[in-house]
Amino acid sequence: MRRHLALCVVLGVVIGLMSCQPKETKIYVASINDMHANINNFPQLGYIVDSLRAEHPDMLLFSAGDNRSGNPFNDRFVEPSRPIIDLMNALGFDLCTLGNHEWDNGPEGIRQMVGWADFPFICANVTFDDSLNIPVKPYVMLERNGLKIGVVGGIEVGRNGIPAFHPKNAGGSHFDSIEYVLPEYMNLRDECDLFFMLSHCGFEEDLELAERFPQFDAIFGGHSHTLVDSLRIVNGVLITQAMSRVKYLTFSTFTFNKKEGVVNKESVVIPIETCASRSDRIQAMVDDFNNNEVFKQVLGHNDTDIVDCRDCLGNLMADSYREITGSEMGFQNHGGVRITSLPAGPITLGDIYSLDPFDNGLVTLTMTGQEIVDFIEASDLTDHGLNYCSGCSYTYMLDEEGHRTAFQVTLDNGKPLKMDKKYKVAMNSFMLAAFKFNHEDPGTSANIRSNEAITKYLEAHPHVDYAGVSRFHER
Repeated sequence: MRRHLALCVVLGVVIGLMSCQPKETKIYVASINDMHANINNFPQLGYIVDSLRAEHPDMLLFSAGDNRSGNPFNDRFVEPSRPIIDLMNALGFDLCTLGNHEWDNGPEGIRQMVGWADFPFICANVTFDDSLNIPVKPYVMLERNGLKIGVVGGIEVGRNGIPAFHPKNAGGSHFDSIEYVLPEYMNLRDECDLFFMLSHCGFEEDLELAERFPQFDAIFGGHSHTLVDSLRIVNGVLITQAMSRVKYLTFSTFTFNKKEGVVNKESVVIPIETCASRSDRIQAMVDDFNNNEVFKQVLGHNDTDIVDCRDCLGNLMADSYREITGSEMGFQNHGGVRITSLPAGPITLGDIYSLDPFDNGLVTLTMTGQEIVDFIEASDLTDHGLNYCSGCSYTYMLDEEGHRTAFQVTLDNGKPLKMDKKYKVAMNSFMLAAFKFNHEDPGTSANIRSNEAITKYLEAHPHVDYAGVSRFHER
């Protein structure tokens, strides 16, 4: 009897202690970024998302922007970007922020995408003219498992006051720096249980934002195409990014209790491209969107595999600009080369539109040698990478902070660029409009798009071999 009484007392104490322990709740978030309309990997993504949801029905699914631009079957669909949005709807995305390439069809393109989406778009540091009727909010409040989750959106703004898109596409869009805007939303921390940022600002800026705003529990990032493949917590803020083009998905787990808040954060990267299983329903949608023979038209032949070489393809583009416009030099910006590999074999129209999806016009300028050097330096700073060139090559030095400087340009004839001589130069219109550099000549339209110039170049050169071609180096 006494032993029974003692056992009851012990059980009572244990039960009492258990009742005093705060109840833990887990919040699951799958995040992806910079998909760039790589719809061909969506069947694998669909299988992974469906599998995760089978275990975690309340899982959130986020995109950190740049859903479009990179696949002509999406970008040149009869309703541009409709395929990627329809696929995102089919996968049950919960939220998306705006990436710079969402502007590639201008504000009207954004209005259409937002209208088609079954999920909201958020971005705190952009506003649109009322006449555009684009319902993008700075943040949203979500609810999962009885918890309130606040999510703020943000996008990187460049030195020219806009994100990295052609300035002609800005019409009616207005931007502030994300650092300036975010303090307005820090009071949301007190209104929610978990506080996230959905960022298209780039990994380095996300690190800085985490240092400045520890109120966030996590920053789900994009823009820089960084693979954060291990747990990264900065100043208490979990930071994720899953490369680009639907190659990886990040799955994050947050453990919360009412007494202490978020007590644990975990993240794991899941490979998508190598997944052997596919979603049949998503595969059927992708097959339907890919049923377009126009983009399978063969334009030329690539003689040698190009593997992960942006330089090679950038030089091909620059050569086409120079030859088609009859210029002495041609230049292509680093960020405008949208694929880095091209297998040996036929080059299709789809390949060219994947390489250069932007429909930028070509322009020619008469520039002095000094203006050309200034242009190379300015574009390197603006575009986070060196221009690819034709008709010349160049070397540079690195300063103490790792910045490229002291450019020396050599013409194809082996002679150095003369600083006071004038040269005819070709480039795409984005470079002329977005990069800040000294040039007396305002530029003249060549009346041809950059991707059209590449197709014409292939007509004149049906076999090309750019594997290993590089035209600049450190000295």
